[in-house]
Amino acid sequence: MIRKEADSKIRKRKTLIIDLVMMGAIFSFLLCYFEPHLLFSKTITTGGDTGSHYYTAEYLKNYLLPRMKVSGWCQGNLAGFPMLQNYFPFPFFLMALLSWVIPLQISFKLITVLGTFLLPPCTYLFFRLLKQPFPVPVMAAVFTLPFLFMEGNSMWGGNIPSTLAGTFCYSLGFALAILWFGLLYRAITDQKGWVGCAILLAMVGLCHGYTLLFAVFASLFFVFTRKKVGPNVRTLAQIYILAFFLMAFWLLPLIIFLPYTTRFSILWIFFNLQQIGREIFPVILYPFIILGVLGLFAAILKNVRSSQALIMKPWIYVWFLAFCGVALYWVGYRIGVVDIRFLPFLQFFLIVAGAIVFSLAASHKKVSVLVALIAIILTFLWVDDRETFIRNWIRSNYTGFESKRLWAPFISVNRFLKGSPGDPRVVYEHSMVHQGAGTVRAFESLPLFSGRSTLEGVYIQGSLSVPFIFYLQSEISRKASTPIPDYNYSRFNLQRGFEHLKLFNVGELIVAEAETREAIKGFPGFEFRYRAGPYEIYELETGSKRYVEPLKYKPVLVTKGDWRRLFYKWFRLGDLAVPIVFKNEVEDGDKLRFHIMETPAVRKLPKESLQGYGLVQETVREEEIVIEGASPGKPLMVKISYHPNWKVEGAGKIYLVSPAFMLIYPESSKVRLYFGRTWPDYVGASMTALGILFILLASVYDMSGIRDRMSNWFDRHCLRGFLVFMGIAVVAAAYYLIRLSPEFPVLSYNKGIQYFTQKDFSKARQYFKEVLQRFPQTLIVDQAAYHYAMCFFREKEWDRTIRALESLLEDYPETGRAGEVLYHMGLCYMKLGKIGDAREYFSRTVNEFPDQVWAQFAKDRLKEIQGR
Repeated sequence: MIRKEADSKIRKRKTLIIDLVMMGAIFSFLLCYFEPHLLFSKTITTGGDTGSHYYTAEYLKNYLLPRMKVSGWCQGNLAGFPMLQNYFPFPFFLMALLSWVIPLQISFKLITVLGTFLLPPCTYLFFRLLKQPFPVPVMAAVFTLPFLFMEGNSMWGGNIPSTLAGTFCYSLGFALAILWFGLLYRAITDQKGWVGCAILLAMVGLCHGYTLLFAVFASLFFVFTRKKVGPNVRTLAQIYILAFFLMAFWLLPLIIFLPYTTRFSILWIFFNLQQIGREIFPVILYPFIILGVLGLFAAILKNVRSSQALIMKPWIYVWFLAFCGVALYWVGYRIGVVDIRFLPFLQFFLIVAGAIVFSLAASHKKVSVLVALIAIILTFLWVDDRETFIRNWIRSNYTGFESKRLWAPFISVNRFLKGSPGDPRVVYEHSMVHQGAGTVRAFESLPLFSGRSTLEGVYIQGSLSVPFIFYLQSEISRKASTPIPDYNYSRFNLQRGFEHLKLFNVGELIVAEAETREAIKGFPGFEFRYRAGPYEIYELETGSKRYVEPLKYKPVLVTKGDWRRLFYKWFRLGDLAVPIVFKNEVEDGDKLRFHIMETPAVRKLPKESLQGYGLVQETVREEEIVIEGASPGKPLMVKISYHPNWKVEGAGKIYLVSPAFMLIYPESSKVRLYFGRTWPDYVGASMTALGILFILLASVYDMSGIRDRMSNWFDRHCLRGFLVFMGIAVVAAAYYLIRLSPEFPVLSYNKGIQYFTQKDFSKARQYFKEVLQRFPQTLIVDQAAYHYAMCFFREKEWDRTIRALESLLEDYPETGRAGEVLYHMGLCYMKLGKIGDAREYFSRTVNEFPDQVWAQFAKDRLKEIQGR
């Protein structure tokens, strides 16, 4: 007996050594790409979104943590936003913590690759916790390499291209989620370790919300078992509750303040099987998916004695997790999240499922070692052969900003602009020229390199001002980014853009494109200041450049309707001198302060002049604004994003005013606004403290008796109600997803295009009209309006075409199709024999859009009608 135990220990030790050697080989393979001299060089990482994240780590370390905060207000981007309130703090906390030992530049790099390097060992531990025999765990770790190195996408998350593009928080959360699934399996099957499960789940959530959503959703696997439903549900509830308490300091404010963020939800459409194969199932995954399918068939063919035994098998668990990736992809857009962020879980579990095949060789030690060695060598060769651009991208990112071709002019511009958050903002033209400085988003780091605030930022859900900022970007950029599909944008329009720049207290504009430089030289209001490389800086001649501005006209108050839509329409089409205030109800005194209107026409707002105001003195810091010289009772607009955590001394309250700023009515000559804490912050912090206290007590005292009593109480009083609640929730969710979920404007538009190309103009018109009526501010709305008119044009109904095109220009005068619209209106008048009107619209096309092809067409038509 003793001899057998000794032999067993020796076999386990040998197996562990083999596993460690193979894990070492995996890390060596990764380090051939992530070269250590790059990771340990003291440069600021760039590339994709990554470069913009560095300022977050610097802000957390040097501003927030010294003030005992994990999140707080940052004036540097997005017209001000709560840094790390709407994004995931744990990776940045690790960076700041590690930076006390090594430079922040290096700690930032190490944490950005941490998820990539953790995925193989987390996968290994996942299969060990599933009690899979050698060589299954280590082969699953090997099989993470094709997933990491697949190049089919660079924004979904998990793989190396996505990490390099900036989703390193997702990558870390992804790796920890894989480990969590293993710990959860053990906690359910062995009924132990649930506290550790809760701690790890909290870490997953603090790394990324999508990995948290997947982890919670996929854990419902254990609710579907026929036996032990009660203990399973109880264990899951304990894990969920403790994890929520641990995250509450951050998660509760995030949830409560979601109405003060900008929705970002895209529908990722796969148009054909070729695209699906290229992006979801790239060639690099083929051998491993085939192994996974073979393993599935082998498992199914085994003679399983009972359904309970079947449903709890580890291979069923793995395939269920893969299925959850598909399920969450399908519901993603419907619940307001980015759907494709769940597909990496499908890809990952399909691949690592192939490792289960190696369990067939587990009983033959020497054979299993040989097979594992052959498999790891073949995997290395296969992955290395399929890689095409990852190595170069890694080098580009981790050599840093300082090595880039445009580093010298980029840093020269920043030094010229050097200042503080109290100085007027700096805005830049969106251009691919910036890629030469390390990333197209390079100037989002103006707060880091120059100390000055800018408008754009990487956390585009973090502020109410975001839609207006990117609309403004489209007005001053030849090639706008238009990132949020819920809003329409403008063509290049410096005249209107200039007014919006003034509204946002912009002092300087950085121009990069040659065409823009030429256009701005002939436009009054911009004065050239500095040139470095492709960049030119122009100062706005706007008179007073202040964040706090007295209103000249009495504002309008609205208490009903969709204020976001109203404010956006005001920003696009309205009189910027008359702002609109939104609040839920009219109070005493509001009639004296505001024009109260239910449905204001933004083009015809009442203009009642306000007298007796004067300029004020302001001091703007990161989380404080001090105003001196205010006139009591005279409204002041504070051109910083509204958020409920802003508090005021010396004024009654803070109003939300268009576009997304703050409005106050001073009660004294000195007013102080400061970003403080509100009840979600206090309650969340208290819940986290209680969670930590519970863990400390559980580690010191034996709480099994308390847990048993609570478990019995739960089973007697809560289990049945909980299951009924879960059933009702499932039915309600299904009804919502099928009947009430948000619809996709792009689907209606695509159907309209389909019928349009088939010349079924009546049906096409129905779909285009649906977009216009139901989604009047989406990215494609002007395209729908144009094609709606073109349906009449193709049917040769000239009068109806003119009316439809006039409506398009009335509702969307900023459309990029304006030149084309004017030309077709000229054609319609020409067909109707109204030559004078035709000449007018052809001439407008030539004069207003001389650089477009429609101007040349219009010139040809003018020659045709000359003398008529």
